[in-house]
Amino acid sequence: MEFVYTTSMEKAPILSLSKMRLIHVATFLAVVVIGVLGVGGLTNLPARLAFISLCLAFALVYAVAIRRQDFGRWAHGYFAGQTILFIGLLTLRSPSGAFTFLLFILAIQVTTVFSGRIAAGWVGLFYLLASLTDFLMNDPENAIGSAIFNIAAFLLAGMIGHSTRQAELTSRFNQELVEVLQTVQRQLQELAVVEERNRLAREIHDGLGHYLTATTMQIQGARALLENTDAAAQAPTALNALSKAETLLQEALADVRRSVGALRTIPTENKPLPTVIGDLVAECRAITGLEAQFDLLGTPRPLNSQIELTLYRIAQEGLTNVRKHAQAGKVEVVLAYDNDKVGLSIGDDGQGMGETTHGYGLLGLRERVQLVGGQVNIRTAPEQGFRLEVEIPT
Repeated sequence: MEFVYTTSMEKAPILSLSKMRLIHVATFLAVVVIGVLGVGGLTNLPARLAFISLCLAFALVYAVAIRRQDFGRWAHGYFAGQTILFIGLLTLRSPSGAFTFLLFILAIQVTTVFSGRIAAGWVGLFYLLASLTDFLMNDPENAIGSAIFNIAAFLLAGMIGHSTRQAELTSRFNQELVEVLQTVQRQLQELAVVEERNRLAREIHDGLGHYLTATTMQIQGARALLENTDAAAQAPTALNALSKAETLLQEALADVRRSVGALRTIPTENKPLPTVIGDLVAECRAITGLEAQFDLLGTPRPLNSQIELTLYRIAQEGLTNVRKHAQAGKVEVVLAYDNDKVGLSIGDDGQGMGETTHGYGLLGLRERVQLVGGQVNIRTAPEQGFRLEVEIPT
């Protein structure tokens, strides 16, 4: 079997800036510093107010963008809007020229959000705007020097953004890999459980089943021999005992066959859990004549296969105990789905019991539930029925 896993790193996704805390700090700090320096370089009040407004708008647009769940759809619009705001700052001609640094911040952001040619295209646009700003606000000779400097500055900004992007993609990849490994581990555990169940089924069938069959045949032979001799009239008690022993052995053999069949099959694989538990209740009603009722609470949803199998086996064991020991007239089974848990309750109106800590059935049931992180609660008293309650987190 070939296992193919495609990661988010291979799809070159558009990343959101919502988790990039260092970029948040750099962006807002740059806006504050640029606002202070830019206002200080302007002389008239309207220009100062306009400069502050544009800086605040830059910060506000960023704050809104990083909170959008669908940022990927509007990423190009975000960078286009910030570019327009920068051009607005440029038209005010603040002598400080510090607002050019916003383009370096945008270059870091765009190389974090995009990859390849798209990121390179935006960085190229920011470089041209930075060079144009230097040309308009400085002497031509200084502008040429600034343009050369901007090449190095934007390369550095791009490297910072690219490194941030790769770190985020690596983190996502590692998280996805952990989830895949957890899924594979669960599957391996389930496979190991199935293998162990099959091994136990073989052992029971080949060992205990063989001996029960052989013993039954020996008793049948002994009873037939006695019935065909004069000893039959002299040993009616012995014949009766042999007949009862044969009946008990046949019932034991039938139980072994049912157990082997239950071990080899996983009923919850092909049917929803409420359906298979409902079938168990219907079977109990048909076999015993009990007033058996099944109630479903909440909205059913797919569960971990181990949890579903655990709940099925608990229902199976609980109904078997009611049939064999409870001497009840009514049994009620309730399967309840909640947001983060699922519960199963089996209650009867039988003879109850005074001690619930003994017995391999209840012990095995508790162990099953503990393996999936659940809890078992038993409420019973002599002549007051028996109620088994199981709760498992999902």
